[in-house]
Amino acid sequence: MNLYAIVLSVVTFSATLLGGFVAARYRHRFGIIAAFAGGVLVAVPIFNLLPATLGLAAQINASAANIFYVTGLGFIFLYIMERFFSVRRVLVGDSWKNIRHSQGGWLGAGELSAHSFVDGFAIGIGFHFTFHAGVIVSLAVIAHDFPDGINIVTVMLHSGNTLKSSLRMLLLDAVAPVLGAILSQFVTLSPEYLVYLLPFFAGGFLYLGASDLLPAAHEETPPAVAFAFSLGGFLLIFILTRFLNI
Repeated sequence: MNLYAIVLSVVTFSATLLGGFVAARYRHRFGIIAAFAGGVLVAVPIFNLLPATLGLAAQINASAANIFYVTGLGFIFLYIMERFFSVRRVLVGDSWKNIRHSQGGWLGAGELSAHSFVDGFAIGIGFHFTFHAGVIVSLAVIAHDFPDGINIVTVMLHSGNTLKSSLRMLLLDAVAPVLGAILSQFVTLSPEYLVYLLPFFAGGFLYLGASDLLPAAHEETPPAVAFAFSLGGFLLIFILTRFLNI
């Protein structure tokens, strides 16, 4: 077993918990946290997941068009799950209103945790190739696991879940990359599967950011403030992926 992969996955565990605790500590400023998390969730597919998938597709001669079809499928999947299973129309006085159910948060957070599991798996696979590759992948995962922790707690709280439930989901998300790194020591995932798994996550993240968190942020926070923090989250991912090459 490669101990480097396990140790570095534990670092991702700590980074995720730290991000989640920051979101929980400042939950009374939900609009600001949601704006930042929304910017991050929109930027991750654009600057990280989709470019990585297109690069992988070129190596195995997979169709680039199919990658974007799967991205759309991921967006629609989470959209359907949330609309049909977590939003209910109730009569309030003389008008109907949409009331969010906590299931929506579990669906979104579950997809984020699944992606974290794949991240941990990628750390282990990186070390299968070379030590340098494993370190680079680990740095990339660690860099975005802090905002991942923020995203998990924000998505859960926005869907009406309790702080206790949100922290439980945060713990699952933090453990996921460790489990992925351990699994990578025993099995490998074919690139033919990974090339379609990553864009599916990308579509879900685009939905969570653009259709869920950013509208909520603008309801809770003055437009200029919401824009500034969402742009901050967006630029953070852009800088990490573009200029730091992770």
